Amino acid sequence: MNSRTLKIFSVFTLIFILLLTSASCKRRKSLAELRREERQAISQFISDKNINVLRELPADTIFLNEKDYYLSSSGLYIHVVDKGAGLPPQEGERIFVRFYEMRLTIPPDTTYRAMFANEQGNADEFLFNSGGAVVIAFNEAASYMGDEGEAFLIVPSAIGSVRAQQNITPYYYHIRTRIR
Repeated sequence: MNSRTLKIFSVFTLIFILLLTSASCKRRKSLAELRREERQAISQFISDKNINVLRELPADTIFLNEKDYYLSSSGLYIHVVDKGAGLPPQEGERIFVRFYEMRLTIPPDTTYRAMFANEQGNADEFLFNSGGAVVIAFNEAASYMGDEGEAFLIVPSAIGSVRAQQNITPYYYHIRTRIR
């Protein structure tokens, strides 16, 4: 190679490397931006569904209006559809949860039903107050219900699954519980 060809080759190599590195330096969102987007997604969902947020848990956990959701101190929004039978679980009791989930950051034209993997939903089993639930909020939700309880939840990422926490993604759940 002569020196002119070597210079041209070096210039093209340098341009190629600069283009390659500039493409990989895409700006990532800060944690504060992701948290703000999460709050906006939850607020938008509450607004779209005309949900009424309650600051106090209804007496006997009986929700008279289907649009009422109690906001707990942990950030969980819960609407108990059916309190179930008997008392809430005691520490160490086995809880079986069947659930459907929907990410709150999906486009608004995606149908609710299409987000479910199957008609049976997903399942989780954990010991009450043991920290073993797939979704942290399931433990708190179970504390408002007895055996065969049913509820809808809006779950911020901080009390969600590991996946939700890693991606700062809020979820909406329809759950049914069994105490064993």
